[in-house]
Amino acid sequence: MEKIEIILNHHAGNGRAKRACKKVTNFLQTENIYYEVHLTKCDGDGFRIAKQIADLNQTNAKIVVIGGDGTLNQAVNGVKNSNYPNTALGYIPGGSGNDFCRGIKMKIKDPVILMQAILSLQQPRVIDVGQVSGAKFSHYFINNIGIGFDASTVYYTNHSERKELLNNLGMGTLSYFTNLLKVIKKQKSFGLDVDDSQHKHFDNAYIVVATNHPYFGGGFAIDPTATPFNHHLNLVVVKKITGLTFVKLMIKLLTDGSHLNDKNVWHIEEDQFTLKNYTAQHGQMDGEELGQHEFDFHFQTSQHPFWLPID
Repeated sequence: MEKIEIILNHHAGNGRAKRACKKVTNFLQTENIYYEVHLTKCDGDGFRIAKQIADLNQTNAKIVVIGGDGTLNQAVNGVKNSNYPNTALGYIPGGSGNDFCRGIKMKIKDPVILMQAILSLQQPRVIDVGQVSGAKFSHYFINNIGIGFDASTVYYTNHSERKELLNNLGMGTLSYFTNLLKVIKKQKSFGLDVDDSQHKHFDNAYIVVATNHPYFGGGFAIDPTATPFNHHLNLVVVKKITGLTFVKLMIKLLTDGSHLNDKNVWHIEEDQFTLKNYTAQHGQMDGEELGQHEFDFHFQTSQHPFWLPID
């Protein structure tokens, strides 16, 4: 291995990614392994940098992303849009949620040990990613896309004054949870059409999540049956409910995953499906905001190779 190309979002996790990168580069210097750090300075830089590096087609280099799931999302999309779309990516998590590593059951937490494992791998591991397309939109996602309740929670969390404080205390998930309580009061139901092998219409959709693995929001298992290794995506739709009924459902979601058996929850596992909603809603993709509007998206599965030490 002649070179490690590091894509770093030094703002991720309120400095967590920056600290992880420092540990990694100190190790690489000790081992006399050449590296270059590429900083993401504004939105879209992860996409641009990953595409540029992949286009170099360096056979004796590995690209390693250090940041949050949003940074990895950009890097995957940058590589997919390069001349070498199957260029493998390594990943050292440094965000506040890190749901991707949780979803693929990656056990190594220490960034230096993880870097050592990435260096030792001879072949990358192919992992499922989602692919979504619309009239003017085409993207890959590693975790999930949400419309409605969870996307509104992401919006309020990203714009919360307390997010930075809680992230600094290592309590980023609490920021998501506190804003979740706020959204309960604000979020209204909406009309939704789902087309897979059949057609399903909802008058009162409330939570809508298309997911590649179980987790969203920093560790909440929206669908415990989902896995990024079976070439399927899962879709969970929760109808609008209130009061004690909603509280009981949320307790099930946060504890044992039995919410999937609730009469107010509908879910499927398919290789492709289409979603369309009929009023402006917040949307999120891998924790990044998609704006507030109507959505008409087609979902399907794809795959990508990763330099990651997983079974």
